[in-house]
Parts: sequence; structure tokens; C-alpha cells
Amino acid sequence: MPSYKKYLIAASLLFSLTGCSNEVVNLNAQTATIQEKYFQVKTKKFLPENQYIMFALEYEYQRYFQNARELYLKLFEETNKYEYLLKYLALSFQLSDFKKVISTTDKYYIENIKQEEELLRLYSLSLFKLKEFDKSIVWAKKLLSKFETDTNLELLGTFYLQSKDFTKALDYFKRAFALNNSANTLLTLTNIQYYYTSDKDNSKESLENYISQNGYIYNLCIQLLSFYEQEKDRNKILDLLNKMYENYKYKNNKEILERTRGLLVRYISQKNLNEAIIFLETENIKDNLLLALYRTVNDTKKAYELLNYLYLKTNNLDYLAQIAILEFELASDKKIVIPEVIAKFDKALGGGINKAMYQNYLAYLLIDYNIDIKRGLDLVAKALKQEPKNLAYLDTLAWGEYKSKNCKKAYDLMKDIVHEAGLEDNEIKQHWDKIKECTK
Repeated sequence: MPSYKKYLIAASLLFSLTGCSNEVVNLNAQTATIQEKYFQVKTKKFLPENQYIMFALEYEYQRYFQNARELYLKLFEETNKYEYLLKYLALSFQLSDFKKVISTTDKYYIENIKQEEELLRLYSLSLFKLKEFDKSIVWAKKLLSKFETDTNLELLGTFYLQSKDFTKALDYFKRAFALNNSANTLLTLTNIQYYYTSDKDNSKESLENYISQNGYIYNLCIQLLSFYEQEKDRNKILDLLNKMYENYKYKNNKEILERTRGLLVRYISQKNLNEAIIFLETENIKDNLLLALYRTVNDTKKAYELLNYLYLKTNNLDYLAQIAILEFELASDKKIVIPEVIAKFDKALGGGINKAMYQNYLAYLLIDYNIDIKRGLDLVAKALKQEPKNLAYLDTLAWGEYKSKNCKKAYDLMKDIVHEAGLEDNEIKQHWDKIKECTK
């Protein structure tokens, strides 16, 4: 069944100007229904009107906006109904055909009609998009003189902001905020205050008051945090983050809670890593953030325990490979654990994990313990394809060539490594000494 049939009931007809107005107009009326305060536009009958509407909606549904807008223009020209012109202009704007919006509005614009506000808004926005900023301000002022709404105040404020007239921009956003008390308006308003009019104290105070009265709206909190960060006010940052965290935890807003927790731990960590760890442990947060902190403080045992928990919970083979590394490093008798460690690497690498780090680690074990030198060389070759200049991987390759009795090859590789890294690392020094002996 053609998809346009979905619209047949709607084509009775109600539709709204997407992106410009939520106003609903009746397109089936044979004469325009105009409130007394509006100029009454004389309309004409057009017999195939409903069919044109149906096809225009179908084109919109199929995203053939160019075709749709031409049908709306035809509908306007045949019926003189300005709701159709509005649709034509809205689609032209959507298609970034701003010149067409301007020329068509110039041709058909009538004052005091029902659609005037939307027409003026599209017209001034199109001028703005074409970087005709002075003209856009003139027309936005005309719009505002007739329709003083928060939306139109913000529009004019935005135009002044682009023109770097920050004082006027701030004034219009203040007037808009007085009407709508909107967090989004406040966001722009306080940004102008803080960065462009040097009214930092009022900017922070406005945000603090709004948050205390309306709750911890995330975007506003982030704005306030950025101001505190500019001033390096660590105490206020931590205080706000703690309040945000408790608020989002109480409201069970998981996504925002995780973001806030990450910020909170980051700031705590700047002063004391162990304090950040205690916070996460107290909150029973067992995640990658805690794992990273364990590694940063070299708490290998706790990292190993957490990795096992995460692997059991997620069955993520990346965790299994990390478990294999720590299992080997924690073992007092490494030879005993090697079979189990290799089995874990085999499972991880065989399951699609293709990280050079794990390939190299397994390669080194196979080579250093003389388990399977050929396979070790194959694995480190794969790792080097991903990171050809990694000195640790080149060291593994050199060690493998040494173990394979390819002393000259091993020496050439190791000489470059020593030139780059020096001999401060004990393992590199041991390998270098052994390989030099091999070439004598």
C-alpha cells in the first residue's frame, strides 16, 4: 500500500510548520479562518487541493524536500493560503536555500496576517545565515516589535552576539529569561556575562540561585563548574560535584550519575589517589575507573581481584587477557602458572581480541621459556604490524631471533633498541649482553 495513504486521515488536514511554529492550521477550509485581529486574506478554490497535499506529504515522508516544497508553492499560488507559503519557506530554509526564502517573502509578504510572525522569523534567520547581520537585526527588531516573545528576544540577542555587541545581546537574553525562566536561556545569558561583559560574580550567583531553586540541572552545573575551574576554586568544585552526585544518585539518573562520578573522582584524584579509591570502594563502584586507579597506585592484587569480578560479570575477553598478565606477575613460582596463563591468552586471542600488547606478552612468554619460539616470533610479528616502532615488541623479536640462533639478526635489532632506549632497563641490558656474546 503506498505510504501516502497513511496521511489520508491527516490530510483532512492538520499540519504544523516544523521547526518554526507549533501552530496548527486547518487546510481543508475553503476560506481562511482568520481571527479578527488578523488581516483577512482572500483565498481561492483549487479543486485538486487535497491531492496536492497528499503528494506533498508523501514527498516529505520520502525526504524529497525539493519536490515537496514546489508542491506547497503551487498550492499557495492556486489558493492564496499563506500556511502553504509558510511550508514552502520552511522547507527552503531546511534545504539551506536562504536566498529563495528572502526573494519569495519579499514577493508575497503581507503585514498583520496570521502567519506573519513565522514569516518574519524565517526571513531574519535567512539574512543571518547569509551573513547579512545588520539586515537580520533590522528585521528581527521588526519581528520583536510585533511579537514580543522569549523566542524572538533570544533570536535578536543571538544576532547581537554574532555582531559582538555583547551588552545588547545580554539585555535581550535577560528579557527573554524574565519571560521563560528557562535553563537554556540562563546558560547563554551567564556565558555572555562571564566571558564577554566581565560580570563574573553575577554570572555565578545567577547559576547558584537557579540551581538551588530548580535542582541540579546538569548543563547548568557543568557551566558553573567551568567557571569555578577558571578561578581554580577547588573547594567549590568539589562541593558542587558532591551535591550533584548525591542528587543524581537519589533520582537514579544513571547516565548523568556516571558522568558526575567520573568528574568527582578526577578532582579527588588530583589531590589524593587513595581518597578517590576509598570513595569508589565505599560506593561499591566496581568499574574501569577503579581499575585504572588501582593500576596507578600499583595495587596489583586489588586490580587482579577486580578484573576477575569484571570478567565474570561481562565475559569480556579483554579482561581475561589482563587477568593472564597479572596472574603471571603475581605468581611467586612463574613456571607453575605459565600453562594457565597461556590458556587464558589463547582463549582471549582466539576469541577475537587482537591487541598488540597481548600478542607481544604471550610471544615473550613462549620465547623466554622456550615453549614455542616459532609461534612467539609469529605473534610478535603480528604485534609489530600494528605498532612497528614499539621498542618492547622489537626487544621481543630480537630475543626470539637470539633464541633461534639468528645472532646477527638479533644483534642488528638490539643495537637499534639500545641506541633508542639506552641500558637503564635491566631486561634490555641482559638481552644486549647475551646477544653480544652470541655474535663473538
